[in-house]
Amino acid sequence: MKPNFVAKKTAWGGVTPLCVLFFWLVIPLIVMICRIVSLKNQVTEFYDDYIIVKSGVLSKSERKTVFPSILSVSIDQSLWGRMFGYGNVKVDVVGKWDVDLYGICDPVALKSYLEDKVTRGKNINSVVVE
Repeated sequence: MKPNFVAKKTAWGGVTPLCVLFFWLVIPLIVMICRIVSLKNQVTEFYDDYIIVKSGVLSKSERKTVFPSILSVSIDQSLWGRMFGYGNVKVDVVGKWDVDLYGICDPVALKSYLEDKVTRGKNINSVVVE
């Protein structure tokens, strides 16, 4: 015998506005956590003669580049960057490869380190020329 009426449940019945709000908050939260973990595992190390860029969480990569002479160093810090101590550092070097570092902690210290490297390099070059 066939029933006269079949009552089926819908998935929308279990979805409340709070669930929809929570869904839209969870996905950006997961993306933000993944981005933070990825950024925390990216390191740029400056040495006297070369730069090493290390990155990766599950798969690691490392790039080593000879560090040519520095022409200039500039900092770009927004209001939030100044409040929370981060900024972007752009290093202009001889040749076509420039170093652009985004979201660096304490960019002023990096700029002073690189400017010190520039002044030491100029002093060494002037001694060699004379």
